[in-house]
Amino acid sequence: MCDIPVAVANEETIVRGLRECHIKKKGQLRDNVFRSVPGIDEVSVMRHTYVKSDFCKAKTKEIARGDANNPYVGLAAITVISVRSVGSDVNDSREEFCGHAHISHGMVTVPEEPLDPRLIARLRALNSAARLLLDPSPDSDAWTGAEVEI
Repeated sequence: MCDIPVAVANEETIVRGLRECHIKKKGQLRDNVFRSVPGIDEVSVMRHTYVKSDFCKAKTKEIARGDANNPYVGLAAITVISVRSVGSDVNDSREEFCGHAHISHGMVTVPEEPLDPRLIARLRALNSAARLLLDPSPDSDAWTGAEVEI
């Protein structure tokens, strides 16, 4: 049973688990962090306010194990109100796992086609609002980085 409310509050902090493909060489977020894969309008995030840092790290590392060339590197934290303020939304998706949510932009990308300029603007705004938290000890089980809640 999942004891997290279904409604996602504006005050919540959500996190996106980060892998190497999400980080530029200069230690900045790439434009793909909050972009969904072509054909769907869902970007997986975790409801950090409820599941906390150790859970978010463990879940991201679990997913990253499937691709040794794209390892886990940290988290990107953002408030739900920041996501909604650019016109996107956050919805609970506990059918994946308790604490899971999706960011939806209201736009579906198509393979081999340029991104909608409105989506590009949203992605850049989200990157600017997000807090990049590189994990100082990615091989450990516990989160040892900076405080995640915004």
